Amino acid sequence: MKLSRLRKLTWKLILVYALVIVLIFFADRSLDKWKLWNFWAGCACLVVSIWVRMWAAGHLVKNKVLTVTGPYAYVKNPLYIGTFFGMIGFALLAMGDPHEPRWHVRHLNWLVLGAAVLAFAAYYVPYKKKREGDRLHDIFGEAWDHYDAAVPDYFPRVVRYERASNAAWSWAAACENSEQWTPFMIAVGVAAIVCNGLILQWIGLRT
Repeated sequence: MKLSRLRKLTWKLILVYALVIVLIFFADRSLDKWKLWNFWAGCACLVVSIWVRMWAAGHLVKNKVLTVTGPYAYVKNPLYIGTFFGMIGFALLAMGDPHEPRWHVRHLNWLVLGAAVLAFAAYYVPYKKKREGDRLHDIFGEAWDHYDAAVPDYFPRVVRYERASNAAWSWAAACENSEQWTPFMIAVGVAAIVCNGLILQWIGLRT
């Protein structure tokens, strides 16, 4: 793995990292949060997130072929589905202190999640649909038009796409899409939320 393949920092990625930092700061600071149901539910969502994103990235070949293998035979945007599971996972992990008197602070995790989902649905989905749809139509023509009409954007179909091929999952493709770093970044985020009280105390921000 080459460090040069680390994800390029876009404003969207920077915003995601900033929101995770906010969640880490305002999450319950007790050290035994791993004993609670939400911790394990959040971890389960994060495992699903990693699996879906790795599965999708291992099939995705950008702009060279129309990817209709793996999860793309059922849904057009499996990477975003994986990201959505990750967002839910971190929101569950970052539940606030139940004794916090300020409602908006106690439930900041859900407020952040709701704002992110609203922004994604209201702005990014139509923007991406228009921009990428036109680009993929220009590259792949009728093949894209047929795939676009047959396969849902975000809610997977039950039956596999009829034109799907049987190409195998590729670790090289996953690395080409920089997805090999996802498990590491998620593990760092989980560790930071679990130990947020100690981290904030160490840097002098604990109240």
